[in-house]
Amino acid sequence: MSEHHRAWDNIPWVVNGSASDAQRRLVEAHARDCADCRDELERQRELQSAMTHEQAVVTDPAAGLRHLWKRIDQAADDSASAAGSRHHGRHTGRRFGAGTLIFGLTIAVVVEAIGISVLGVGLLSRTTPAPSYETLSDPVAHDRGATIRVVPAASMSLGELQALLAAQELQVVAGPNAVGAYALAPLSAGRSLDKQLASLRAEPGMRLVEPIQAREPGR
Repeated sequence: MSEHHRAWDNIPWVVNGSASDAQRRLVEAHARDCADCRDELERQRELQSAMTHEQAVVTDPAAGLRHLWKRIDQAADDSASAAGSRHHGRHTGRRFGAGTLIFGLTIAVVVEAIGISVLGVGLLSRTTPAPSYETLSDPVAHDRGATIRVVPAASMSLGELQALLAAQELQVVAGPNAVGAYALAPLSAGRSLDKQLASLRAEPGMRLVEPIQAREPGR
């Protein structure tokens, strides 16, 4: 394989930063004397920059994918047009390089589609009404038999919290309030409150564990 073809084939890897030092030196040295490789290197760098530094955040997943596919189609058209203007030897290199670039952009579609989907879910969640908070010192928490107040860490998932409470035979009867605290009540009588408190406090996912004082009659 000629130096021209080796340099041409390595341009995408230089642009995306995955090329070795030897590959990068080969491309940069060859591009200084080869107008075709120099133009292609600059074009791919511009395309890479456009893909990684979007001017606006896409909030419509479908529109985002249409926009990305349009960019890919345009890149394919540009490569085909440029290839037609070269002689046969350079035409082969241009076609192969364009195919490599389009393959890379197709992979980018998948990655960006995942990112757009996650963004869409996040935006939808922002429009969901906030849950109604309950004040854990209100009579309703006491009337439901609440004995423990906990504030789990933000990193603890709902499933982890449920599993932890099930192991201690506890259930949520109120909350979360504005600071993320829950009121817990025992599922059955006979469990030691002190042991439940000690077990919960030993969990790394708990920021606060404290007993709820029983109300005096008539209050």
